[in-house]
Amino acid sequence: MKGSLTLFKIKDIEVQLHISWIIIFTLISFSMATGYLPMNYPEVQPYIYWLFGAGIALLMLASVLLHELSHSLVSKSLGVEVKTITLFIFGGIAQMDEEPDTPIKELKIAIAGPIMSVFLFIFFSVLAYLVNIISSSELLIGAIRYISTINLVLAVFNMVPAFPMDGGRVLRSIIWKVKDDLTFATKIASSMGDMFGYFLIFLGLYWAFTGDIANGIWFVFIGWFIKNLSESSYQNMLMSDMFNKIHIREFMTKDVVSIERSVSVEKVIKEYFYKYKYNSFPVVEGEEVKGIINVERLKDVDRERRAQTPVGEIALPIEDKYTVDPKCKVKTAMDKIFSNDLGRVLVIEDEKLLGIISRTDILNYIRVYGKLQE
Repeated sequence: MKGSLTLFKIKDIEVQLHISWIIIFTLISFSMATGYLPMNYPEVQPYIYWLFGAGIALLMLASVLLHELSHSLVSKSLGVEVKTITLFIFGGIAQMDEEPDTPIKELKIAIAGPIMSVFLFIFFSVLAYLVNIISSSELLIGAIRYISTINLVLAVFNMVPAFPMDGGRVLRSIIWKVKDDLTFATKIASSMGDMFGYFLIFLGLYWAFTGDIANGIWFVFIGWFIKNLSESSYQNMLMSDMFNKIHIREFMTKDVVSIERSVSVEKVIKEYFYKYKYNSFPVVEGEEVKGIINVERLKDVDRERRAQTPVGEIALPIEDKYTVDPKCKVKTAMDKIFSNDLGRVLVIEDEKLLGIISRTDILNYIRVYGKLQE
């Protein structure tokens, strides 16, 4: 996710912190230090409130991280890879490489997060009880109990049967199991997500107009986020399902403009990039693909050396993320296209270039498909 900072890795999963989390951290710390804590635990130095407010915000971050990490570790154990966990203003998102292929896997992955949140609720409740025995600090005990309650709220809220929340995924897995139809199950669960999103928006507007402006605006944003995520998740699932049924041989562009590796950089710029206006080209030697050249690689060559430098010397080496087998489905190509830095993949078989698929090809197909379905 853009605007994110990688904190660390766990089991090859990158944990990222989005810049928007700074906003929620500041809001939580401020509301704790100036509202909740002074109101419930008076006669404490102001800086203590701020320390506890920041501590509560950090423990909330840790709770959300453990919630998402539970999803991710269970997912990996079931063979569904997870690349990143991103913590941002509305909570956390675990980015899976693909959807689970069975309803049982979906169910196990979905309930892992709420189970962790319930565990944390019990853990902090017990911790508050033990601290109460050995300490007389009401502020410390209250802060621990507050975190305990937050984890219970997190578990209950996430189990609302509204896709793509955990409860929505549980609902989808049940319908999927009963009907044996993932598309139908996703449609029903996404509709519940839409309705829940609208409910939160209207609830937020009601609170805002009746005086609770801060909470009202917050619920409007959460409802809007859930509604949009629900709709986009359903559309993405439809696109993935559609492209999983199309073979690459049927979809690829076969007449590919390629460049011999001995051609000079200067000639490549004038006769290929300016002429065809593509952002990259395959570099070949005869029929064998040797690399890929893009604008960024050309820029690295000094102007004085461009006439003498063969393009093969500066071409990007062929890597798996830039290529796809013609026997695969378009979904495989789409995943690579939207994750690599070229926005296209070469279709190669036995080191020979058969065709190419670009981001533009995918988007144009989606656009045409959408219009024909209207």
